[in-house]
Amino acid sequence: MNMTSKFSQNSVSRRNLLAGASAGAALAAVGPGLSVSFAADAAPGRDILIVLFQRGACDWLQMLSPAGDPSYIAARPSIRLQPTGNTPAIGLGSLDGTDFFLPAVAPELKSLYDAGDLAFIHAVGIHTTDRSHFICMDLMEKGASGAGAKPNSGWLTRHMASAGAGAMGLSTIASSSTNPVSLLGQAGAIAIGDASNFNVSGGTTNANVIRAINSGTSTYQKVATRTLDAVASVQLGLRTITDNSAQAGYTGGSLSSSLRSLGKLIKMNVGVDIATVDFGGWDMHNALVGEFNTRTTEFSRAIAAFWKDMAAYQDRITLVTMTEFGRRLRENASQGTDHGSASGMLVLSGNVKGGKIYGTWPGLAPTQLTTGDLTVTTDYRQVLGEILATRHAEKNLSAVFPKLNYSPLGFMNG
Repeated sequence: MNMTSKFSQNSVSRRNLLAGASAGAALAAVGPGLSVSFAADAAPGRDILIVLFQRGACDWLQMLSPAGDPSYIAARPSIRLQPTGNTPAIGLGSLDGTDFFLPAVAPELKSLYDAGDLAFIHAVGIHTTDRSHFICMDLMEKGASGAGAKPNSGWLTRHMASAGAGAMGLSTIASSSTNPVSLLGQAGAIAIGDASNFNVSGGTTNANVIRAINSGTSTYQKVATRTLDAVASVQLGLRTITDNSAQAGYTGGSLSSSLRSLGKLIKMNVGVDIATVDFGGWDMHNALVGEFNTRTTEFSRAIAAFWKDMAAYQDRITLVTMTEFGRRLRENASQGTDHGSASGMLVLSGNVKGGKIYGTWPGLAPTQLTTGDLTVTTDYRQVLGEILATRHAEKNLSAVFPKLNYSPLGFMNG
C-alpha cells in the first residue's frame, strides 16, 4: 500500500513521516506559518506563549508613528501618518516626551491598549549593521545578538529544554517547511493548514489501516503512530469543543485564518504550550501607503478577533510580535522605505501592564540616528526574556539568550 496516497494535502505523507523521523520529531507545526507544541500533561492553568513574526521587516515608524516630530515630517513627505485631516492617525500615548500614533486603520489595537491588554515597546531590535532579511531573521530566531557566534538551535527550543516546557504528550513531526528557526533543534513538526481539515484522507478507515501496518517498534513506525495519535486527538477535539469563533470578528485574511485555527487548538485543551505564527508581506519598498494600510488592517482586526475568541483563556495567553528589523527614516523615491534598524514590538496578554509604551526613544534628529536609521535602544531579547522569566518559569535566561545582560522593562506582571 502506498501511504502517500492515504494522506491529504493538509496531513502527513510517508515521505514527510520519514523526513520527520530522521529529525527526531515531537513538535507539531500547525498551518502555513503556524506551529504548535502539544503537551498532554499540561496543567489547565499553564501559560501559553504565542510569537507572531511580521516577516519582511515591518515599518514601525508607520505602525507606531511619531507623527508630529519635525524630522519625521520632513523625511516622509508623501507617506507619513498625519494626526489631522480626513483620516487622522490615532493618538496612543507618549514615550520620553514624544507623542505616538497608530494608523487610522488600526482602531482595534487602540481599544486593546485602552483596555490595558496591550503594551508597545519602541526602538527595539538587534545591535547590528546587517540589513539582510535572512541573516537578521536567523539571528532573532536563534536568540542571538549582532556580535559573536550564533547558537545552533532556536531560542524557543532552548527555553523548552531549560524550563521543561513543551513536554510532548502528542509526539508529532514535520511535514512542511514552515517551522521557524526559533524551533531549530526541537523535534520536528506536523503541518496543519487548518485544524478543521487536519485528518487522514479517507478518515478513520484509512487511519486504522495505516496504524495497523505501522504497529512495530522501528523509528518510522513509532513516528507514524504518534502522528496518527495527533490526528486523532485533533479530530476528537473538534467534535468536543464549542467553537463560536464565527462571532469573534475574524476576517478572511491569512492572519485571521492562522489565529482562528490556533484558537481551536487552544480550546481543545490538548496542552498547547508554545505557538508561532507568521504574517509576512511587510517588505514595502514601493508605494507603501496602500499596501501598509491593507496589511495593518488585517493585523489589527485579526489580533482583536483572536483576543475576543480567547476570552476564557486571556489570563493564560501572552502574544508577542517581532520583526527582523525596521525601515529607514527617509522615504525613498518610490514612496516606500528601505531596510533600516530599530523596529517595535507589541505584547498582548491578560498579564501585561498595558496601556503604555515602553522602551527608550532615541529621537529622529540627524545626530540621533544610526547611519540614517532609528537607533536600537532595547535589545529584542530583553522583551522576550521578560515574558519567559515572569510568565514561563524560565530561571536560566543565559541558556536561552547567551550574553544577554537582562534588565527587565517592567511591562509584565509576574
